[in-house]
Amino acid sequence: MPAVKSIEARIVEIPQKVVFETAQSRTEVSRAIHVVITADDGTVGLGEATPAEYVTGENTQSVLQSIQRAAEQLTGREVSRWRAFCQDARQLLPGKLTACAGLEIAIVDLFCKVRSLKMAEFFGGVQDSVVSDLTIPIVPPKQAFELAREAASTYRSLKIKVGGPDRTEDLERVRQIHMGAPQARLRIDANQGFEPDDAVVFVKKLEDLGIHLELVEQPVAKEDIQGLRYCREKIAPPVFADESARDPASVMELLKADAVDGVNIKLMKAGFTGALDIIAMCRAAGVQLMLGCMLESPVGIGAAVHLACGTGAFAFLDLDADVLGKPTGLPQNYTREGETLRV
Repeated sequence: MPAVKSIEARIVEIPQKVVFETAQSRTEVSRAIHVVITADDGTVGLGEATPAEYVTGENTQSVLQSIQRAAEQLTGREVSRWRAFCQDARQLLPGKLTACAGLEIAIVDLFCKVRSLKMAEFFGGVQDSVVSDLTIPIVPPKQAFELAREAASTYRSLKIKVGGPDRTEDLERVRQIHMGAPQARLRIDANQGFEPDDAVVFVKKLEDLGIHLELVEQPVAKEDIQGLRYCREKIAPPVFADESARDPASVMELLKADAVDGVNIKLMKAGFTGALDIIAMCRAAGVQLMLGCMLESPVGIGAAVHLACGTGAFAFLDLDADVLGKPTGLPQNYTREGETLRV
């Protein structure tokens, strides 16, 4: 089995089709770090680290510097010992969740290529396709209506960003999307934008309008575990944690508190090793799973698609960054047919 010859990282810019605004950020151009690990037999593994600073505390430059700092000490490792490589990366970069995720994706991609193994098969090969929702960001309600109407023929589930400064506009955005895509299943994501009572009132107002939600994601601040539990107890739709569920340790706290119905795993938070741990924990606890994304390129989305297909663990998929961003021409190891992603 070959060994790691070099580790390189470079910034890739991904312009967005529509300005992607949430309660926490506003993005016109996403910046990803692509991690390239080359083995001494010439085989190349490709990974991605796309940070969201409000989630992990990392930004583009810090991720780039973290990977460059760890590269020298990780070079020379046997590709077959990918798990040890990942453990060593986390020891070298404590708390650098997104940087470690990029290294993990790249080393697993390299291992699979060396073994001539499809990554989904590496993770178990449960299925060969998954179905994703499409996200509508914080945009004016009339624009949201048009986006929903355009998506209605292709996507059965829409995820709606709320939690902006104007609750009335949030409510109207959801109403317009419901009008534009009346058959779609709707999910809302507040990105920590509500206080617990506000979240409960907001969901009940939607119910009064005849709008029933498939789930409510991260309604309150990531530190407010009791606020998540309060929402879970007061509203009918399942409550999912995203920013509160960064890694296995934080998920364990949520499970101990019985705070959520579900957890949104993202590779940019947990990496492959953390994701596998969280899947096992949540399955044991009877907690539902979603697999989401930041604003990755097809490289990061592909890694997530293979994890989802390989494990068959996810009831909900939010893997849409590749259609939210403009085409990049970057390599991808999956195909998309509307809402369906195949490996």
